[in-house]
Amino acid sequence: MERDTDGSVDEERVAALRQSVDADGVDELADRLHSDDADERAGAAWRLVEAVTTQPTKVRTVLDDVREAAADDDVWVRRGATWVLAELAERQPDALSVQFSELVSLTRADDPLVQQNGVVAVAGVTKAYPARATTGLSAIAPLAQSGDALVQRYARQAVREVTAAIAERAEDAGYPMVVRSHPEYVDLFPEGVSVVTVTGDDERSRPVHVAFGQDAPVESDEFGGDEPERGPPEEIPDPPDVTLEAEALSPDLKLRAGVLATDYRADVDEDVLEHGLATLRRLRADESAVASAFADAVEQWAGVDDHDHVVAVLGRGARWLATRYDDGDTLERRGAPDTLAEAVWDANALTRAVSHAHSRGVVHGGVHPGAVRFAETGARTWDAPLLGDWGFAHAASARRTPPVPAAFAAPEHRDPETYGRFDQATDVYGLGALTYFLLTGEPPGDSDDRIPASERNPALPEGADDLFARALAPEKRARFATVLDFQRALDDLAADVAEVGG
Repeated sequence: MERDTDGSVDEERVAALRQSVDADGVDELADRLHSDDADERAGAAWRLVEAVTTQPTKVRTVLDDVREAAADDDVWVRRGATWVLAELAERQPDALSVQFSELVSLTRADDPLVQQNGVVAVAGVTKAYPARATTGLSAIAPLAQSGDALVQRYARQAVREVTAAIAERAEDAGYPMVVRSHPEYVDLFPEGVSVVTVTGDDERSRPVHVAFGQDAPVESDEFGGDEPERGPPEEIPDPPDVTLEAEALSPDLKLRAGVLATDYRADVDEDVLEHGLATLRRLRADESAVASAFADAVEQWAGVDDHDHVVAVLGRGARWLATRYDDGDTLERRGAPDTLAEAVWDANALTRAVSHAHSRGVVHGGVHPGAVRFAETGARTWDAPLLGDWGFAHAASARRTPPVPAAFAAPEHRDPETYGRFDQATDVYGLGALTYFLLTGEPPGDSDDRIPASERNPALPEGADDLFARALAPEKRARFATVLDFQRALDDLAADVAEVGG
């Protein structure tokens, strides 16, 4: 979307902030976002606005820092950081797909410029992920009546662009698309789009509904062509049988930075490790309590990594661990599988991994798509999902609340004083949220705004909504009592999915 501030941005102020920061490189600018000086933080944010237009792939490696700055107390930091998010959403929307609910919240900001950035960011992701159209357009459309002229203009443009983009994808894919809209917003949609006018209290809170879910998994028989259907592997490849020492690892490429650790690609002598690559994860924090919690987490992780669907620890130290090289490829980056069959298989495999860990007294505490990696199994079989980051949420909780992406956070991640510590019930919630994502293509978000899974993906049987209502209950005692109970309910859902698929 073309940006035109119409003088709403104090260009002299922005220029002065940029000039006040002499840092070179995206990583150094990201570090300056944590400065005690608000002007320095703001200058770094606005320098990153320049960087994201030419180096979006580099900027996405510091995305966690930018997201944190988007909630800064200083308005100029928020403005710059949210502008970065907007630019990145337009260029690499997959980087922000899991943080979609955070982008939507920007459209409700008090500051008009942050609102504008929120509109652009939501539009960028929604165009790439049509299953988010209902949520995205429902957030943007009301802003077409904003008291701020520029916010109003951005919202109108965004509704047209998003609707046209997903309508084109729907037509190419052979999916019918119908937009249901509250009367106040009908005129926003471009010609050629089928729009049905609806009224009522529900339409006030969610004024636009798009009956189109291409990014949600579908029944496999909806796919044509001569390609043989892929299926589950008969066995999962064993991890390398090595124990790596720190001196054997030569990091040469930063993959991504999380709240707790930074991931690097590390070279390893091929005599030590076949293919000569590993993923090295280094603790970012200096606080002794965080370092101690990290070391405890890695030790517990190593105690359950004999399961097929747990990422194997190949080496560890006080502030690092090494795993099989994965190029930073996570479920967060891949998105939901193409078919329900694969989505259900993934959910079942990861649930059994957590159940295995619970039988040994180990709690994950932070299940979400960014913690899921994959092992290749062959050209005709699905890649095997592997769960990592065991205990990282607990260690990261001393640095950020919630310690996992907000759209996947349990109530106890947000408010442990009210809802209690992370425990097995937290993993029930995490698996429920992960399964919701696998089956619908979208995160569940907060219970107040959650859309039933069967509405997001009409291919799901009605029983799916009952499963998620229980697994994602705010109160721990209302959830499944154990992961094993969740697993049994998931098995029942899998049988229903198979029956619906015929």
